[in-house]
Amino acid sequence: MQVSKRLVVKKEIPIDTARDLLYSMDTAMAEYYCQNKDYEKGLKLYRDILAQVEGVEFENITQKYITYSLEYAQAKMQEKKYIEAIEIYRALMQSSGFPITIYKSIGLCMKAIGNADLAIKFLRRFEEVSPDKEDVYIYLADITYSDIKDNVKAIEYYEKALVKNPNNFSLYNMLGHLYSTCYQDKFKEKQIEYLEKAFSLAPNNRIVVKNLAYVYGKFGEIQKADEFYSKLLYLSPTHSDLHAYGAYLVKHQRFSEGFKFLQHRFQKEDLGYTSFPQIFNNKKKRWNMKVDIKDKHVLVHFEQGFGDSIMFVRFVKQLQEKCAKVSLVVQNGLIELFKGSNLGVDIYQENELSKINYDYYIPMMDLPILCETKPNTIPLAGGYLKVSRAKVNAYRKEYINDNNKLKIGIAYEGTLASKETDRDIPLEFLHPLMMMPGVEVYSFQVDDLTNQMDRIPDEANMVRLGKTFKNWEDTAAAMKCMDLMVTTDNGVMNLAGALGVKTFALFNKITEWRWFQTEGNDIAWYKSVRPFQTPTSKAWEVPVIQIIEEVRKMQSQRY
Repeated sequence: MQVSKRLVVKKEIPIDTARDLLYSMDTAMAEYYCQNKDYEKGLKLYRDILAQVEGVEFENITQKYITYSLEYAQAKMQEKKYIEAIEIYRALMQSSGFPITIYKSIGLCMKAIGNADLAIKFLRRFEEVSPDKEDVYIYLADITYSDIKDNVKAIEYYEKALVKNPNNFSLYNMLGHLYSTCYQDKFKEKQIEYLEKAFSLAPNNRIVVKNLAYVYGKFGEIQKADEFYSKLLYLSPTHSDLHAYGAYLVKHQRFSEGFKFLQHRFQKEDLGYTSFPQIFNNKKKRWNMKVDIKDKHVLVHFEQGFGDSIMFVRFVKQLQEKCAKVSLVVQNGLIELFKGSNLGVDIYQENELSKINYDYYIPMMDLPILCETKPNTIPLAGGYLKVSRAKVNAYRKEYINDNNKLKIGIAYEGTLASKETDRDIPLEFLHPLMMMPGVEVYSFQVDDLTNQMDRIPDEANMVRLGKTFKNWEDTAAAMKCMDLMVTTDNGVMNLAGALGVKTFALFNKITEWRWFQTEGNDIAWYKSVRPFQTPTSKAWEVPVIQIIEEVRKMQSQRY
């Protein structure tokens, strides 16, 4: 059937331009997404809405956007997705207003991804604008201490943190430790005050007790140090703790106990990048202090540094009297020097270990235990290493100036480890020695780690000798050409003493455990080494003046 066109009625759909329901729908969707943890969609919707609303609606949506953004960022931080958290905080910072607490959160994220500089900037910004900022001082202190390595600034922040946290033993402990590390012998009262306060709040905290024991020992308060070290032994001490105790005992001339506790050096928890020779993993063949070795072949093996090998090789002769045979394994750089010194034992490089058919091995620094050494029975303190006259003459002819000047060898800087113990002396303190008339200074520095030799005055008289050394025998030959050695470096000091070369040793006020005698005419380990010590930490000008006066006396005696 055909329908008439006149019966079809065309109706138009009504149009509404009001957007209130759309806004409400978007808001509801944004809320739904965020409540169901779909923050990406929810926060995008909130940002779109904020671009379209004003007044009260803007304030309400802004508050929700901030709340969910913070919630989302915190979730990412808990998942350790710090970059994603930073992106959320960054988007929040682009809005018209945001809570200042995000500065702290961004700072912590930056620390977590290894950007300590930016972490400090954001945390300091939070410190500037926050009315309740005491809690941020702990974060600032921790980052400044662990990442920036600015201990002085860290002390400032930790002390500010104490205002709001007066019963936090950890803060007192850190302050005591930092004052001790930064200032060595200075601020003694503060070091002890802070650590004693930490101890009063946490009397059974192992780290607090160890720090107190160390500080009292450092200042020579033996009764107090003994008390806290004794307490430490009942608090499940670590190998590092027991090694520290051994160092304390040796430093205070209790060799018998001290060297036994120093055996914990191989298991220390804080070894870091320190590595010992592989042989020390073989527990079955290691001498254990109970085995009779009189009919045994004993292998003495080096441990780490050249200085220690030079220092402790002196005990090999005593060991020969206690066993059937001794073999010695040392670093390659010492082979020629030790072989030329006629030590009376077979000497090998480490890669020759498989050639040696030994019964037991002993780490070189354990020899004082076996030899039952006491501070007043240290053997061969007058010297025990040699270098041939032909080698010395050849070296003198090639590298030493032929004149009548007093020839002084210097070593002012050790390895990176020496910087942690403040052993090094800035070269500028030795400039006056280089400018003395009638004196010629020879630098024994193989590596000038801080390029200090490039900055000596034009009028200074110094020859760079270290670059000519191929091994320690070369160094020994050069030393035998000197009238005097002046050094803070342990390796050079040990070699000079082992050769019997006249040496003035520079010591900071606080010394490491090896150097228990830093007054008088010698350092006990070596009769030819005379100590010159700073009266307070890093006051190098005092012993240098004394050394210059002694050099003048040497000059007057020559003419």
